[in-house]
Amino acid sequence: MFRLSPRVTFSGLTLLFFAVLAAAGAPSPLYSVMQASWGFPLWLLTLAFSAYAFAMLGALLTVGSLSDYLGRKPVLISALSLQAAAMLLLGYAPDMGWVIAGRTLQGIATGALTTTLTALVTDMAPRDRPTLGATVASFATQGGMAVGALAAGAVAQWVSAPVPTVFTVLAATFGAGIVLTLLTPETSPRRPGALKSLIPRAAIPQQFRADFHSLIPVIAAVWMTGGYFMSLLPGVVLERCGAPSSFTGGIMIGLLSGVGAISGMVIERFHPVIMAMSGSLLLIAGTGILLASLTGGSLGWCITASIVTGFGFGTANSSAFRLARQMAPPRDVARIFAAVYAVCYLSCGAPIVAAGVLADSIGQSATTNVYGLAVMLVASAGALLHSKKSRLRTAVAAAHNHPTAAAQQQKHAPRSAKAAPRAPLVETSTTTTNVNHHKTAQLSSQEKSP
Repeated sequence: MFRLSPRVTFSGLTLLFFAVLAAAGAPSPLYSVMQASWGFPLWLLTLAFSAYAFAMLGALLTVGSLSDYLGRKPVLISALSLQAAAMLLLGYAPDMGWVIAGRTLQGIATGALTTTLTALVTDMAPRDRPTLGATVASFATQGGMAVGALAAGAVAQWVSAPVPTVFTVLAATFGAGIVLTLLTPETSPRRPGALKSLIPRAAIPQQFRADFHSLIPVIAAVWMTGGYFMSLLPGVVLERCGAPSSFTGGIMIGLLSGVGAISGMVIERFHPVIMAMSGSLLLIAGTGILLASLTGGSLGWCITASIVTGFGFGTANSSAFRLARQMAPPRDVARIFAAVYAVCYLSCGAPIVAAGVLADSIGQSATTNVYGLAVMLVASAGALLHSKKSRLRTAVAAAHNHPTAAAQQQKHAPRSAKAAPRAPLVETSTTTTNVNHHKTAQLSSQEKSP
């Protein structure tokens, strides 16, 4: 059978990965078009968004590792078929009930596709650049959503029938993805255990729970922000700034995801505890600018807020995932990351449904203020917890790198004082060394966990 070259296959899989995540971002700018046509309440809009988040979470917890047992290609072809069907359902839905059904199918398909494509692009990475697959997977997650939101917003602005146009193109793209998959070599042979792999495993071992709990406010603030940008924000911008909702909303979502993707890669050289604190502070600053700009009706400052928030979004999210990976011993990686994703998508879906119900009661602008303050409070908790960790890390490093006064005194003591007068100094130095060793051990433990 005809096979594509490894480099062509890798390039095609990379584009397919971006398309999957672009499809995840595409519906958000189009909700306002649907609302203008059907006139549904805001809680239905947020329910459509959260249905995707909850369905994707369920897929990640169940079928996320299925390709390790059935092979990459069978899972990928099945998920792409489901994804194409979801696109057609979204493109030609007659009302919001069908949109919610389509988003649910899309969430299931995207959960299976994300994990399977991550594994496959890692397997197919060029031999001279073995880490390229992981880099592609990391960048595509947010970069693809940025491209999808921007493209869908532009289509909504300048095409007369944007909803069927966007989703028909995406359905055709996933059809082409099935062909690509058929021409791709299998990298994971079939093995037993597929049914057992469907049992959700999301648990934190007892010894890591305190560290994991400190990550929760950081993750929650990030994903609460993402949920708001991708559901209610385009309508609020239209109401407060008078801007074209679909295109402007696409720009703001694109900036959040795009800047987040870039910043997440840039900060990899810095310590994740410090970056988690910094990302939380940037989320607070960006949310504050956004609330002020919406109050003043300034579109320019809304764009600025999206950029600042995007830096916080990517910095905090990347740091939280790095800290989770540091805390996890090899046998517990899957369980810990299942718990991380549970926090991500629950934070993304549940608060935004409550915001939709509240918006129908008190209005979008008032709801934005309440929601923004909630994000700032949660981010503040994350910044405070990681500020304490950062101070501990600095104090332990100082104790490790600088000799104590007693040690300095011992170092410069005269050679003649080697008998009885030296004994207390030796004892003090030994004690201090033990203390420093204990503090260094604490630092090592802290750096292995968030």
